[in-house]
Formats: sequence, structure tokens, C-alpha cells
Amino acid sequence: MKCNLYLLFLSIILFSCNNKIEKNVDLHLNHLSKDTLFEPKNNLLEKKCLDQVKGYKDKYGIVFSNYYRDQPIPFDFDNNKIVDTIVILTPFYKDGFDGCFPNNSEFDFPILLISKTTEGKSKVFKTYIDALKCNTSVYYEEITTTKNGFIISKDITGNNGFYTKTYISFKHNDFYVDSISVESWGFLRYQKTLKFINKTFTLSRYKRTDIDSIRTVLNK
Repeated sequence: MKCNLYLLFLSIILFSCNNKIEKNVDLHLNHLSKDTLFEPKNNLLEKKCLDQVKGYKDKYGIVFSNYYRDQPIPFDFDNNKIVDTIVILTPFYKDGFDGCFPNNSEFDFPILLISKTTEGKSKVFKTYIDALKCNTSVYYEEITTTKNGFIISKDITGNNGFYTKTYISFKHNDFYVDSISVESWGFLRYQKTLKFINKTFTLSRYKRTDIDSIRTVLNK
């Protein structure tokens, strides 16, 4: 009964992500038909920092601003013996680049791309702009691959440790959240697993804030 209440709560708080990205402008590249990921318009970086990351990269079947550092993870999500790629695009200053540390944490999050290889060429299969969060001194997030998908692990440390694993698999030509396991080692200690029925929870509906909502519900 409690699990059903958790799932009902999640169905209320989860909304579809907006996966659209801005169309390309004149980048002085030969790929004007491709979509482009630009730097955030409302970023708080000084001009001297932005001047050092001008330009764009053409990788994984997409054009993206040098504002982002790409972290590729190879995997074959559709089991066709051809290696595809998970790509995490993080703001360049997260690496401590030249002392550029703006207070962008409220809106400047990593972008998750799934790139598919077809006939030796990469093409972006899915783009998720609201699924990941930036790592901090008390928050760590990583992605590990599985046979037909991947896991997003989140560790929130401090006085009240909270750990989650979101299990994602590829089926029916899309990525779905199969389950979310949570573990608390704070004032309240528990281990729970929320399971989702097949084809009911696409990854496009998953948001980084869902984990906070789950924790709030379970801690009541």
C-alpha cells in the first residue's frame, strides 16, 4: 500500500522534460543542418572566462559549444555489437579552469546525450537536459553501464547520508526507468526500491529533482 502511495506521488511530481535544443546559427562550420547546444544565456561568468571557450565542437553527431567538456562512456545499448556512446556534457569551469567559478549552480547542470553509431557515423539518439546534477563536496553522481542500459548513482553525504541508484534500460526503442533504489543512513535508516511497470516511466520524464522528492516523502 505504501509503495503505491509513493508511486502515486511520483506520478504527480514527474513531468516531461523538454528535450528540444536551439537550432544552429552561423558557426562557420559545414554542418548547418545539425542542432547545436549553446552555452547558457544567463550564465554569470566573466567575459575573460567566456573568451577562452569560444567556438564549437562537432562530435557524437551534434555541434556543441566549447563551454562544455565532454565525458564519453562507450556502451552497446541495443546489443547489435556496435559500440554507441553515453556523453556527459559538463560546464568547463567545473574542472577549476583558470579560476572561473561562477555561481551558476541553480541552472547550469550537465547535459546527458545518447549517441548511436550507424554505418560508422555517430548520431544523437536522445538528449536529456534535466536529468543530471553537478558534483559538489557533499554530492557525487556517476553513470555506469549495464548490459542493456545504465545506472545513475547519486551519493549525498554529510550528517544524513542518502544513496540512490536509478536503473535505466533500453526497450521499445526508448530508455525507461525500471526502478529506483534508495538507502538512508541518517536519523531515519531504511532501504527501499521503487519499481515501475514496463513502458510507464520513460527517461525523458525523469528529473534530477525526483530524488529530492522521494527523500522528502520517505522521511515523513
